[in-house]
Amino acid sequence: MQLASYREATIHQGGEVHLECQADGVPAPLLSWVLPDRSVMTSAGPSTSRISVDTNGTLHISVTLPSDRGVYRCVASNSAGAASTSVRVHVSSLPPVIQQPREEHLLLSPGRPVYAHCSARGAPPPTLRWRIPDGTLVRPSQFLHGNLFVLTNGTLHIRKVGPKDSGSYECTASNAVGTDKRTVKLKIEGGAEGERRQGEVSHKGVKAVATERPPSSSLINDTGLSISNHRETTEGEQKNRNVIKLQFSAASDAKFV
Repeated sequence: MQLASYREATIHQGGEVHLECQADGVPAPLLSWVLPDRSVMTSAGPSTSRISVDTNGTLHISVTLPSDRGVYRCVASNSAGAASTSVRVHVSSLPPVIQQPREEHLLLSPGRPVYAHCSARGAPPPTLRWRIPDGTLVRPSQFLHGNLFVLTNGTLHIRKVGPKDSGSYECTASNAVGTDKRTVKLKIEGGAEGERRQGEVSHKGVKAVATERPPSSSLINDTGLSISNHRETTEGEQKNRNVIKLQFSAASDAKFV
């Protein structure tokens, strides 16, 4: 046997395990593994969906479970004899821990994009879910309402925020051991109240313009005063000026009546 007779390995729950077994002999030895439950596996024998032995004699466990704890023994044998080596496997479990602050507040202007991050560590690897203000659960790689998307790394992205996007967004990381949560509170500047006030201002402006026009009588009075100011001119000039002023007054009256 080319490896130590005994060694230990610690694996996080949900991780992969690769246990090597190397031996020399004449004739070439057959390698087999004795599992903690006393079952025997070889490269030529059947394998399970999680555990297999390759042609080099390496034992593979694709997704480690707590039940995989124990001693794995590799046996090399030929017609001349046998040798073995053992590996004690420890499976550790870690509850999820989200890497970002537990609570975050964002204040944005309408139309701006949002990136709310959420990543977590744990064993087994945790799954991530976002709960948006209306209660809908969104998982990574899911697109919602044509404007909201959760990236594969857990980041929640809103392309263009509006007043309806205000509220609390909760990210949950969970595995077989536990859960962890993070909340992002999003507030949009202005919001519904700002839009309402802006509409009132616009309405008042239109109303003021609609009612602001001088009555025709004021134009006639102004015309009369203007004519009286030119009484010192010659009679010909006075007639011309009277005609011009009266025509302007008539046009003004026609416009506003």
